[in-house]
Amino acid sequence: MALTQSSSIDHGVDRGRPDRKPWSLFPGGVRLWHFIVLPAVGMGLAILVFRIVDRWVLVNLDPGTAGAWTVVRTIAIAVLMASLMAWLAVRHKREYEAELNEQNEALEATRDFLARIIEGSGEAIVTLDPRGCVTSWNRAAERIYGWTAEEMLGRSVDRVFPDDPEIAEELSKTEARLRDGRTIHDLETTRVRKDGTPITVRITRSPLEDAGGRFAGSTGIIRDVTALKEMEARLLERERLAAVGELAAQVAHEIRNPLAGIRGACEILAEERSGNDARDQISREVIRQVDRLNRTVEDMLLFARPRTIQPVPTDVHAILERTLGVLLEDPKTREIEVERRYAKSLAELEVDPQQFEQVLINILLNAIQAMDYRGKLTVTTRTNGLHAQVAIRDTGPGIPEDLRDRIFKPFFTTRAKGSGLGLAIVRNLVQAHGGSINAVSLPAGGTELTVTLPTKSRTP
Repeated sequence: MALTQSSSIDHGVDRGRPDRKPWSLFPGGVRLWHFIVLPAVGMGLAILVFRIVDRWVLVNLDPGTAGAWTVVRTIAIAVLMASLMAWLAVRHKREYEAELNEQNEALEATRDFLARIIEGSGEAIVTLDPRGCVTSWNRAAERIYGWTAEEMLGRSVDRVFPDDPEIAEELSKTEARLRDGRTIHDLETTRVRKDGTPITVRITRSPLEDAGGRFAGSTGIIRDVTALKEMEARLLERERLAAVGELAAQVAHEIRNPLAGIRGACEILAEERSGNDARDQISREVIRQVDRLNRTVEDMLLFARPRTIQPVPTDVHAILERTLGVLLEDPKTREIEVERRYAKSLAELEVDPQQFEQVLINILLNAIQAMDYRGKLTVTTRTNGLHAQVAIRDTGPGIPEDLRDRIFKPFFTTRAKGSGLGLAIVRNLVQAHGGSINAVSLPAGGTELTVTLPTKSRTP
């Protein structure tokens, strides 16, 4: 991991010069000026000493010996000066090496200190070289993306980008801004984990420069905000549904009484003109439409103001059989085949019998209508750990991929006569029981809706 020294961080290492003894000849250390001054002073003192000695020695020497003494004196001065220079050089080298070692230790300590900060960060910190290859990848990056540092170092960071033209365009613009020396703050975008799961992240990217001021890569601080965005979406959905529910309750209240009056009047007209009279047929059609509107109003009220769950130990198979019996009594369902795959060891579940029956009616009726009243229904019950599941499979056309996430939303329907509240009510009731519901399209065609409920008693 590439780290730079920071003089503002104190982590217990003295980065100054080593302490000098007060009696040291060079308390501040050997410096270059010592190599100029000390030899000159030393030479001057040596010459002075030898001149004093010359006056005493040369008086007693003959001219031949005096010449030899002069040579010895010159050699002695040269050896003295060479020794002085060598001693200064060795002393300077040792001090320089000691100071260099201390600086290296301080640098290593700083690198380790910053590395611990980066590794302990709760946000991913990643650095890239100018080619977009990873040069550092901390533990938070491993946790967010699922790729280890060994898998990412030296590799292109492209593997965390989704295959999306919009993301590619965004990256191109980001790269251009970074090379211009600009920082990108809190960019909210999409990335993918190692297992292919998309995640929402907020990224702050800054350019890195070398000693010459040239672009040398970038650093990114990444925060995974997937859970936060999902929470915000759920909050907005709840607020929207609360507003829709309040409106639905008010509309239902205003509609129910007029509908009751219209139905009563049409029944009277139908009784007065019983037979094949066209007006009698119109009256009965109006009654059928009023009944349909009444069912929609009931759905709206159930969605807007759901009843309190009152769970009791319940035999799910008994509710399934009762529900299937009611639905299959309709002559329109005579071409429906039902296959039962019930688990023998399925325990009684803590559910509200009435509301769970409503769940099954809505799912089964939705499956029957999706098959246009002809096809095969497969009803499966099974135990999965601490949960029990009821799966209902049809042989209809299936759910298009782009609509799969919308089928449980209120007022969404693909049928001309549907209210779009059936599966929304189912989801609310299942979640009120502490469970979940999931829909998948089958490769061979058709749809399977699976209701998962806890087998333990539900805590109110």
